[in-house]
Amino acid sequence: MKKYLSLIAVAVMLTACNTTNTSSKGDSSSAAPEYDRSSLNILTPTGAPALAFYNYAGNAKFETNAAPATISGQMAAGSKDVIVLPTNAGVKAIVDNKAPYQLAATITFGNFYIASLNNDDNQVMDENDTILLFQKNNVPDKIFHYVYGDQFNNAIHYAADVSAVAQAVIAGKYSDPDTGTEYVPNYVMIAEPALTNVMSKKNTVSVYADIQAKYKEKSNDQALFQASVFVNKNVEKTLATSFLKSLEKDINDAIAEPTKLSTGMSKEASAAEVFGVAPQMAENVLKKNNGMGLGFKYAKENKAAIETFLKLFNIEGLNEEIYF
Repeated sequence: MKKYLSLIAVAVMLTACNTTNTSSKGDSSSAAPEYDRSSLNILTPTGAPALAFYNYAGNAKFETNAAPATISGQMAAGSKDVIVLPTNAGVKAIVDNKAPYQLAATITFGNFYIASLNNDDNQVMDENDTILLFQKNNVPDKIFHYVYGDQFNNAIHYAADVSAVAQAVIAGKYSDPDTGTEYVPNYVMIAEPALTNVMSKKNTVSVYADIQAKYKEKSNDQALFQASVFVNKNVEKTLATSFLKSLEKDINDAIAEPTKLSTGMSKEASAAEVFGVAPQMAENVLKKNNGMGLGFKYAKENKAAIETFLKLFNIEGLNEEIYF
């Protein structure tokens, strides 16, 4: 009998230990502090990449800039804890300028579209049309040529940026700044949110092609890894990891509930200037099947897709150490 009671006592003790251990783990998890968004100084281009940081509105350590070239310079100098750039520009800064950063994650996956002005006789984009692109030899141009090849080269003209394209669509004409020649575009390459803006003002404009879908068709179902997060090597690893997890949650929350995006952005008094997009416009585009192309994918888990994108810029043979 005594032996039997002893066995019961042991069983009760083991159960109590297990309960205590499980409980303490649960308490530890629930008590884990939220990532402090003022821990790191962050620099990102305005536009779609900046929207991922809607919860950083009003944060003194969060900074945006409309000129990626300026951001590349700061990256080379290693002046920020976290920098966001087009994936190719950031990797190039690491490879060519020994910028002290690692590629951690991609947060935008393309917001490019071909829009039709519906003034084409056969409603099919071909070499007899006038096609307006922007940023010659840069990301939009490279992606267009990756998708369509050289078949439209004789039909292509270039604007400096997406704002110039939007102005041309609204005006129904484009004047080449170098030659002064005036053209009437039939098709344009444009990005969100400029696309939504022009479509609200010109009911004759429609989407002819989703470049993200075309890119996936061409690349064997790989996404377009457009803008990425680069973390300074001097940032402590656990802090960087905590930041990335927090950013991933912020992005996923906004995609699931776009009102969170505009609400967060609106905490900044001059939100349209800081983010490059007005809060309500950002929300509207995100509601259009994530037209901004926001998302979150860790770079190290998506090397093949990243390297496919980088080949467009003749960047190959990356060292493993480039990845966070």
